[in-house]
Amino acid sequence: MADINLLPQLDAPHPLTKTILPQSPPFSVPSLIIAYRTVLAAETEAVKRYNQRQLEGAPKPLKDLAANNILASRVVGFLFPALQNMCHTLGDTPVTRLATEVDSAQGDALYDLGRKYIDHLICSFRTTTAPLKPPSSHPSRPSIDQLDDMLNDAIQDSATEHRSARTRALARDRYHCMVTNSIDANSFYKHKAIKQLQAETGAAVRTVQTCHIFNESILQNTQPDDEFPQQAGRQNASAALGILKMFGLEDIVDRLMTIGQDDVASASGVHDLLNILSLITDIHAAFDHLKIAFEPTDEPHTYDIVFAHPEAAIGFFGLKKRITLTNFATRRRFKQAGGLLELPLPEPRLLALHAVCVRVAHMSGAAQALDDLDRDVEDTLVLARDGASANLLDMKLSPLVQTVA
Repeated sequence: MADINLLPQLDAPHPLTKTILPQSPPFSVPSLIIAYRTVLAAETEAVKRYNQRQLEGAPKPLKDLAANNILASRVVGFLFPALQNMCHTLGDTPVTRLATEVDSAQGDALYDLGRKYIDHLICSFRTTTAPLKPPSSHPSRPSIDQLDDMLNDAIQDSATEHRSARTRALARDRYHCMVTNSIDANSFYKHKAIKQLQAETGAAVRTVQTCHIFNESILQNTQPDDEFPQQAGRQNASAALGILKMFGLEDIVDRLMTIGQDDVASASGVHDLLNILSLITDIHAAFDHLKIAFEPTDEPHTYDIVFAHPEAAIGFFGLKKRITLTNFATRRRFKQAGGLLELPLPEPRLLALHAVCVRVAHMSGAAQALDDLDRDVEDTLVLARDGASANLLDMKLSPLVQTVA
């Protein structure tokens, strides 16, 4: 197997009985160092409480709470270097705002801050249930012989739902997976033009899916004027978008919250192509579960493809370590929201934040905890009478569990 980009591999599972955050921060900004030391103290205190409750034989809910606090402090701690390393794409605002929040946290409030970032940042870029993807074009449409006709057909589609986003994304991405260069099977079997394109490129034929960077389900049933949303789902959306705004991504929030003229069920801006990737099924699943990241480089729209585990990269035909995204239909335009817009490439700042979440979730142990939670939720039909399932119930009812409708 060719060399691949990997996240730092841990020597052992994330222990709860000792601290794991680096004692010396990998940055030299004084204000960040002061805030980071606060997080180090919080992790130390959480580990101390956990060990004490283990020694005392405390009830499981109390031990679970202590473990939860350890995880929350580690998430905040690993956010510092992850955001700092993405300053070339995100700027200094995210890590500076994080330090301000840490400085304002008193006592156990820092653990609540960590849970906020799990619930409303990490889980905003994590999808646990992949929906059945619609075909790239309406079944009744005849086969198209010329590629230009296919592109024109795609970009004239001005609807703002998932199906139309897929059609436009495939046109933008040359009907290929961005990472493996595989060509979309549905388009290949349906259109002579794509058969000709495959013959020219020699690409493998695979199912290519529409992948959302920012979790599509979060913006369901959300309106732009929801200043004080009452429903839990809307509160989750408000908190998630609030973090993006705090990090300086107000313009992206405005795009995500665009509502189509006939779309009253959700913010159809989540289907804006700035939030869309074209990926084969397995890469899509890995991206959704924070197992793979697109890490922006210094070159425009150029990304290092980074895997959390080396085993996950085995078997992918045509796998690329670095990709540069281009618009295949660069001279074409489509109508949306009353104006003419080019087919936008995926937004680098959204991909940078997804990459931050991958690194933080992996290094802190949150990725494993969320995967375990998904399995527990699926396997647990009846909660324990002695309260041993209380933490699971709390997690099950929280925004940590994200599914796509």
